Amino acid sequence: MFHSSIAIDAPPEAVFDELAHVERHPAWANAKADMTMEQVAGDGPGADAKYRSTGIFTKSRVSADLSVTAYRPSTAFAIRLIQHQEGKKDAWYQHAYTLTPQGDGTLLGKETDGSINPVVRVLAGAAIKKDAMTSLVNLKHLLESR
Repeated sequence: MFHSSIAIDAPPEAVFDELAHVERHPAWANAKADMTMEQVAGDGPGADAKYRSTGIFTKSRVSADLSVTAYRPSTAFAIRLIQHQEGKKDAWYQHAYTLTPQGDGTLLGKETDGSINPVVRVLAGAAIKKDAMTSLVNLKHLLESR
């Protein structure tokens, strides 16, 4: 499991709103991912929402089916995705976010887990954490610019 956190100068309600609108994730994802996202089920953000994404992962084109697994406004949000890549076995990932009020802002924690090979987990751990922080910093900039 990988853990990252960042302080964002925005209230938990605003941070949660951006996380819950998964279709907007490409706006703050790592630009190298060349991500697209569309909602395929559910009516707006919510516990029943499902999404489909495409992008670049480890220099290869991938797609993923995402579902919301935790939806607790202003406190917790999580998505689970099944990633598809031609010629490879499907992989799963879980991104769990916790939102803690901190002064006038929010401390946002992110835990990522998945079906990552233990050797890859060790070898690629730093790159995975760097990618997570890139996205969190992008999210911070987006929210603080409003």
